[in-house]
Amino acid sequence: MIKSVPFANAATVVALGLYIVCRVATLVAPDFLFSIGQSWFHTFSMDALKATAPFATGTFIFGAVTLAIVTWATVYAFAEVYNRLAKK
Repeated sequence: MIKSVPFANAATVVALGLYIVCRVATLVAPDFLFSIGQSWFHTFSMDALKATAPFATGTFIFGAVTLAIVTWATVYAFAEVYNRLAKK
């Protein structure tokens, strides 16, 4: 049995850590980041997605908060469903 709240908390911390790493990558090595994206989406060109305006701090914070909420709720629900199915 998985403890749903700690599991959701852990997943949220990891997701936010990855979010921060991606943000730093956009500042330090944006071309490298787009090379990774291009390798994941084999036939799509990522060039049109490159930002032409700076990424605002407010946008970063809003993204982090919404990512945390969605991650926590999704992982909590997943753990609850898992626990119910594991009892059968």
